[in-house]
Amino acid sequence: MLIAQHKKRTNIAEYILYMWQIEDVIRSHNFDLTQINDSIIEKFEVEQEVKYDIKLWYQNLIEQMMKEGIAEKGHLSAVKKYSDELNNLHNSLLTTIQDTKYQEIYIKSKDSINAMMIKSGGEATNEIEACLIGLYGYLMLKLKQTDISKETQTSIQLFSQLIALLVDKYNKLLKGELQLSKEKNN
Repeated sequence: MLIAQHKKRTNIAEYILYMWQIEDVIRSHNFDLTQINDSIIEKFEVEQEVKYDIKLWYQNLIEQMMKEGIAEKGHLSAVKKYSDELNNLHNSLLTTIQDTKYQEIYIKSKDSINAMMIKSGGEATNEIEACLIGLYGYLMLKLKQTDISKETQTSIQLFSQLIALLVDKYNKLLKGELQLSKEKNN
């Protein structure tokens, strides 16, 4: 909860990836709040009141995941909303705004994005989700200390560059420093 709140304010892509990891943690603990409390929450070095809030947060996530029918796979609609927002901005940067720096990074990333869309087996519903799935998969491989091919590392580097610039633009949009005009820049 504490990490999620911080990431949501500072880097929405990291927030999305973190929440995907939390969903997987909940699944790996079989939606059992007692297991989550014993193995995760109790290890936080915070006051009991904060631990209670964290436990309540996990309980709400468990209930929401069950309600949305994503016990085995899928992502919370509240989290999906942010990846959709990023994808909408991505499309605007490519078309309406025509941000040349963003377009250059996108063109370099396009083949890797297409490959990830195929590898995801339909899980990725848009290009930004494909990048996020690639980044999440990479993080999981790193956690498992699995060897990662040069090709995958190159793709991940491209995804990282694209997402970093997209998040920067997203933050500027939220601060009112980026305008989405209705006409293409020519």
